Amino acid sequence: MVSRSIRGVLALLLCGLGTAVAQAPVAVAAPALDPGVGTVVADLGTVPYGTSQPGFSFDGAYYASLVVSGDRCDLHVYDVVRRTAVALTHAHVACSSGVRWAGHADTLAWQVNAAAGTITPYAWDVATGAVSALAPDAEVFTLTGVSGDGRYVSFTGRSTAHPAPVVDAPREAGYVYDRADGVSLPLSRPGVHVQLLEWGPAGHHFLGWTGGRTSYDQKTGSCFGTGAVCEDPPDAGLFFEEGWSRDGTAVVGELVPGGTNTTVVHDFTDGSSAQVPTRAGQIGFARFIGPGSDRVLVYLREGTAVWNRRTGKLPKTSTGPVYPAPDGSHLLTKDDAPDAFHLLDLTTNVSVPVTFRGRAGYWTPDGSSFIGTGPGGCSSLRQWSSATGTVSLFGPPPLSTCYRVPVAADQGSLGSPSGRFAVVQEERSDRGIQSFVADLRRHTLAGPVSGTADYFAPAGADLLPVRLRLDGASERLLLVDPTPSPDVDDEPRWSAATPATGAEVETSVGGQVHVQLGASDLQGTPVNLYFRWRDAAGTPIASAPKGWACDRKRLAAGATVADCTFAPPADHTAVRFLDVSATNFATGAQSDTRSYRVATR
Repeated sequence: MVSRSIRGVLALLLCGLGTAVAQAPVAVAAPALDPGVGTVVADLGTVPYGTSQPGFSFDGAYYASLVVSGDRCDLHVYDVVRRTAVALTHAHVACSSGVRWAGHADTLAWQVNAAAGTITPYAWDVATGAVSALAPDAEVFTLTGVSGDGRYVSFTGRSTAHPAPVVDAPREAGYVYDRADGVSLPLSRPGVHVQLLEWGPAGHHFLGWTGGRTSYDQKTGSCFGTGAVCEDPPDAGLFFEEGWSRDGTAVVGELVPGGTNTTVVHDFTDGSSAQVPTRAGQIGFARFIGPGSDRVLVYLREGTAVWNRRTGKLPKTSTGPVYPAPDGSHLLTKDDAPDAFHLLDLTTNVSVPVTFRGRAGYWTPDGSSFIGTGPGGCSSLRQWSSATGTVSLFGPPPLSTCYRVPVAADQGSLGSPSGRFAVVQEERSDRGIQSFVADLRRHTLAGPVSGTADYFAPAGADLLPVRLRLDGASERLLLVDPTPSPDVDDEPRWSAATPATGAEVETSVGGQVHVQLGASDLQGTPVNLYFRWRDAAGTPIASAPKGWACDRKRLAAGATVADCTFAPPADHTAVRFLDVSATNFATGAQSDTRSYRVATR
C-alpha cells in the first residue's frame, strides 16, 4: 500500500449566490487595531477565522481576501502599489469558496452559484481590468483550478458541444477551458477516465491520474498534461508529486509501478521521464532547487546529494541538514561537528566553513541572510550574511524564554522580498509561542505581533498580513509595513576589531594577548559594547574566563572603544567563545557580531 499522499489535490468546493461590488478597504492613518509591529497600510476588514488564501498575487502587486458579508463573503482585491481597492462584479460568494490566483500571472479565478447544482466561474485579469465569465459553452459543477499562466481553467461539468466519454461518472467529468479560443474540452478519453490533480506553478502543464470512473475510485496510472491534453507515458504507474520546478517545466516525484517505487523527473519540454540515479544511496524524496529544473536536491537515507540533470553528476553534499540558497547556487550544510556549517558552491563543488554556528534556520528570499537559532538550542537568535560572512546576534531572550525559527510552507515566505525583515518566534511557558519581526538591517526585534502573522508578500513591497482574532469565527485582517518610522540608519559601525572576527585568541600561562574593539554611530548616539560568553558546547554562561579584563572608554560623539587583555593564570578556565556586538543606546539597533575563541595553550 502506498503511504505517500499526493500534495495539491484540489478540493471540491461549493459557492454562494448573487453578485456584488466589493467595498474599498480603508487605508488607515491611525488604526484602532494595533498589530504590535510596524504601520498599518490597509484595514482589509473582517475575514473568516483561519482563512489565509488566496492572499498575494505571485508578484505581490495585489492582495485578495474574502470579507464577511452577512452569511456569505465578498471577494475583495487590494492594489498594493496604488494603495486602493479594485471593484469586482460577481464577487458575492460562499466564505468557503475556492478562490485562487494563477501561479505566475495576475489572474484571479472564483465561482458563484448559478442554477441548482451548477456554478458560474469567473476570472479577473489585471491586463484588462475586467471580470469575465468562464466556460460559457459548458455547464459547470465545480471549478478545480487555473493554470500557472492563467490561460486555462479546469472544472467538472458537461458540454453538449464536446460531451465527455461514457467512462466518466455523472458529475465527475473533468474539463479544461481554453480562455484563448473559448472552448471547453473533456480530459477523459474513450475508456480512460482522467482526473486533473494539479497545475504547475508557471505555464500550463499539469498532472493527472487515470482509471476508475470517479475521483474516489482506485487509480491505475498517471498522465502528464499540457493545456487540455494529458498524455500517458508507457507503463507510468502512479506518480506521486514531490515538487515542481519553479518555471513549471518539470516535476519530480515517486513512481509506483507494480510495487517498486522509483524517483523520477518528468520534463514537459520534451515529454521525457528520467529516473533519479541511486548510486549515491537509497532515496527518500527529492525536490528542485533554484529557478529552473537543472538541479535536483536528493534526500537520501543518510545525507543528501545534488543531481545535475545536464551534466549527470551526483555529488553527495552532506550527512546532515541542508539549506539551499534561493537562487540554487549554494547549499548551507550542517556538519557532523556540533553546530558547525559549511557553504557548498554547486558550480565548483567547493565547500568552505562559515561563521554561522547554530541548529536550524531559513534563507531570506533574496539570499542575503540566513537566520536561525544558535548553539545551545533556543538560547540565541543569529543572522548570517552571505555577502560579508559576518554573524549578527539578537539580544538574549528573557528568562524562561526560547527563540524559535518557524518553518515556511510551500505557499509563502517568512522573509520579506527585500531581505530586510523575517518572522521569528519566542516561546515562554506562561504564554506559549509569540511571533516577532526581526529587522535584519538594524538587528532588532519588533513585537510581539498581536495576532497571527501570515506570509510576507512574495515580491514587491515588504508587507505582512496580520490577523487579529475577533471571536471564534472571524478575524480582522491588516496589511502591515514593518519598516520603523522614522527609518534612520542607526546601526553602529565597527571602527576597530583586532584581531579579525573568527580568530583564536590564545596564549600560554604567564603570557598575554590583546583584543581591541571600537564602534560608533552615524547619528552620534552613544554606542555600548556587549560581551557574551559561551562554553565549548555553545551554552551561554555569565562569566568571562579567568585573566580576562577590559579597559573601556567613551570617546567623542558617543563612540566606544575597549582594550581587552587575556592573561590566563595557572588555574585557567576551559575554552570559552566570545561574541561582541555594539548597540545603539537610544534605539537598540545592533552591529554585526565579532566572535572569538579564547583559550589557554
